[in-house]
Amino acid sequence: MRIVLLPENPMRRAFTLIELLVVIAIIAILASILFPVFAQAKETAKRIVCVSNLKNLTMAFLMYGADNDDNILTQNNDLDDRGEFQYLLQPYIKNREIFYCPSRRRTGCDSAIDPTGRCLGYAPNFGIYSYINGLGIFKARTPDPIGGYMWVGRNFGEFSSPAELILAGDTNDTNMYTLTFYFQTGDGETPSAIRHGGQYQFSYADGHAKNMRMAAYSFYADGDAFDIMPQNGKLIRQYCYNPDAVSTRTGSYYGAGLTCGQTADNIARDRVPL
Repeated sequence: MRIVLLPENPMRRAFTLIELLVVIAIIAILASILFPVFAQAKETAKRIVCVSNLKNLTMAFLMYGADNDDNILTQNNDLDDRGEFQYLLQPYIKNREIFYCPSRRRTGCDSAIDPTGRCLGYAPNFGIYSYINGLGIFKARTPDPIGGYMWVGRNFGEFSSPAELILAGDTNDTNMYTLTFYFQTGDGETPSAIRHGGQYQFSYADGHAKNMRMAAYSFYADGDAFDIMPQNGKLIRQYCYNPDAVSTRTGSYYGAGLTCGQTADNIARDRVPL
């Protein structure tokens, strides 16, 4: 047998160093362009999950109210997880997972039901300034005969504009969970603590849900170094069950004697962006 050796293909050659560097540079440029796009798409997907979770929570609130003479549930802060909305709404949901925001991984919260102590992602609206003033979906805080305090839910008929009243939403609070501004420090006290790229999800008393741009502020008019509030100050009124309502709480405090709407406007005036 005769073996014929073919001549080496003169067109075959290795990449030069310059060519390799050019390829690497192109890949790096593409990565720098695409990675933020992928991250943004991932965060958008998480926001969509949050909207879905909040819609389900809102339906549970509404069903509970329908079975309770149109009254919002009553919370107690002395029963661990079992006194709050995440437990009381379970007969209508039967799913703990929808209480977790996919972008919030903080632990160290109540472990009575969830041994991991993972913090919830959502909270009901106790009102703008204080969780004890009774200007949100609950009445003012009162002592509970069984211990601790209770927040009696308001009747849906008390809401002046259900489509403009926040029912629940993304929270940075730790249990007990609220949307009250000065408790939004659980995940840190810098603007970096705001998740979802600042687009928080909220549900409303009429059943719809949408996102709202949130930002960090100091509120030294009341001594608060860090609060998370709606970027559009006019939307602070959406925390009021009725903008004309006045807190029944007694004493000297920010907004005492003013309507909820006036207090909301003053907060927008007095806060300072961080």
